[in-house]
Amino acid sequence: MRTHSVNPIAKLLGIALVIELGILIAVGVLGWRMDWETAGEYASAIELAGIFAFGVGLLGIKGNWDSSRSFQYQYSLSVTQESNWERTKLTIQDFMQTYTFMVVMFIVGGFNLIIGLSISLIL
Repeated sequence: MRTHSVNPIAKLLGIALVIELGILIAVGVLGWRMDWETAGEYASAIELAGIFAFGVGLLGIKGNWDSSRSFQYQYSLSVTQESNWERTKLTIQDFMQTYTFMVVMFIVGGFNLIIGLSISLIL
């Protein structure tokens, strides 16, 4: 039986688009509840959401760095029954997950900035 593997880039873009749609819906609801009347207000909020997404991506790296470099974490890795190779693979996997999160958040932030600036320029 063949399994279909998903292209990693397509998977990243799919995740980013889902997050992007959630952000745009949240900004739309926020604007509706706060009675925003101009497209400029929506554009500014979308741009701020993009900057926020960049920050969340950077904080994700810092959080992983702080937790994986702590003494307790390093000590717990050294006393396991796993081989050095297994521990190295786990460390690489942790780094890949962290940087994947950052890349997704940077894509989302870029989409938001492009959408916000496009609205500002068009209207």
